[in-house]
Amino acid sequence: MNDLIDNIKKEENIKEASYSGNIGFQEMVEFYKKASPMDIKQMEKFIKNNSWIGIKKLFKKILGVNLKG
Repeated sequence: MNDLIDNIKKEENIKEASYSGNIGFQEMVEFYKKASPMDIKQMEKFIKNNSWIGIKKLFKKILGVNLKG
């Protein structure tokens, strides 16, 4: 159990779950760092409207990442 706790405390050892439709914390942080204020407003609109297609297109535009799902 102590090994598990030690691994959780070390950021580099934390792995996110990978599954279809998953947007990880790291990707969202990178998006908000790189996106323009206009792109951020658009992302928030897509999230509010559950527009997965819009979210995926915006991630591709800003981060060059093709999200699964």
